[in-house]
Amino acid sequence: MKALIYQCWDGTERPGNLAGVEAMAVYADRIGADHIYEHDPKFRTDLGSYSPNYGKFKPLFVDAYRDYDYVMYADCDVNPIDGLHENVFEQVADTSAEVGICEEWNAPKARLKHTIAGINNTKDEKWVQIVEKKWHVKLPRTEDGEPKIYNTGVIVYSNDGMTKCNERFFDFGEYVKLIRNHSLPPFYTCDQPFFHAMLEVCDLAWTTMDYKWNSSVHFDPGVKQHPRPVIDLRDNANFVHIQLGGADHWDADKIYRVTNLSVSEWNL
Repeated sequence: MKALIYQCWDGTERPGNLAGVEAMAVYADRIGADHIYEHDPKFRTDLGSYSPNYGKFKPLFVDAYRDYDYVMYADCDVNPIDGLHENVFEQVADTSAEVGICEEWNAPKARLKHTIAGINNTKDEKWVQIVEKKWHVKLPRTEDGEPKIYNTGVIVYSNDGMTKCNERFFDFGEYVKLIRNHSLPPFYTCDQPFFHAMLEVCDLAWTTMDYKWNSSVHFDPGVKQHPRPVIDLRDNANFVHIQLGGADHWDADKIYRVTNLSVSEWNL
């Protein structure tokens, strides 16, 4: 299996993100995968404030990346645990899926209680209505009936999956225009809702990966006191998605502690 881990960042580099990139490069070498990090790829600059986020889709549109059997995109704040040997590509390969992604299983309930940057359950429902009406698809829901949320911090593509995405993706600019025309907050124009929609619109054979490949730690959105309580969703995590405000400015030692130690041991 010829595999690649791809990461990118537009704009000023930050120490916390560079620490994540370095850790991911070490992990890639350990499992025999190539690793590419691009600074300022500027894949798209015309999609508004979330233009840099669309850089994660660059490998789908560059012929050189089609030489790989599997390609994984990882956000720069996604960190492999120390000494990780389990191969992320094997989970997707074992299912014969074209795309693998992790569900942000905690988000629907959180968005029922909180609104952050305009993101909440009501806006999610409006977004679902727009997508389902536009493309005549049904988006997945939780057992309680809320729209499911998938996190694009980690995406694994097979070669066939890359081909399908290349051929079937709806135009990025037209998607952004569609969302803006319905007066949704800017978040809904970004890569994550876009890709969530495309999983169904493009008729991809996709699988929900084990959450251990994109486990989150973040501050409790309902508490503003300092120090803010941490919501630690790591459970047998392999990759830790550090979604703590300000973490991109931390040094490598802090990033390591948050990735590998219990909250009580962080000493931030």
